[in-house]
Amino acid sequence: GQSASSAGGATSSSSASGGTAISGDYGLLGLLSVIRMTDADRNRLALGSDLTVLGLNLNATDGLYSTFGGPFTDKPTKAEPHYQLPMCYYMQPLALKTGHLGKFALETLFYIFYALPKDVLQAYAAQELYAREWRYHAESKLWFKTASPADLAAISGGDRTAAQQRVEYVYFDTSAWERRAYGGSASPAAGFLPEADVRVKFPSGTPS
Repeated sequence: GQSASSAGGATSSSSASGGTAISGDYGLLGLLSVIRMTDADRNRLALGSDLTVLGLNLNATDGLYSTFGGPFTDKPTKAEPHYQLPMCYYMQPLALKTGHLGKFALETLFYIFYALPKDVLQAYAAQELYAREWRYHAESKLWFKTASPADLAAISGGDRTAAQQRVEYVYFDTSAWERRAYGGSASPAAGFLPEADVRVKFPSGTPS
């Protein structure tokens, strides 16, 4: 008996929902009032408005926004709204000159070299690094330098103990973004690019 009543309730509920889908303002029968266009407010909501009534000249060659006053006014706008740009928008960015590279920090030069491949600034950054006695190893794609007291002092973490020992080279670790002591048994000097290959070359007739 309980299952039968439950089934009956489910059937009546299904019928009620089915009837709602057909009847009511939001059912299929509710579309008749829209189709017959008997309610002006509902027609505007469902079908939209005539843009020419709102003051839009659809035949204008310029942008329509300059004459459209908005959906809540019958008058077209007469002018663009007043606005003021901040002064920073008028400032021209400074042009980066190659002479500025000599003032950059070491990490900045490495960033330019690795972040701007095939760019002229990459070549100038490499030239500046060579001027600071760094050498590029073509096979490992790492930068090496003969260790100096300043380089060893800049080494941090677990490499500091190694730096206190006899270290011939330091290299720039791109993963940690810092200088590290080179602990390899073989000297990397044989794989360094010659400075002549790194120096920026200009076409003949172009001032350097």
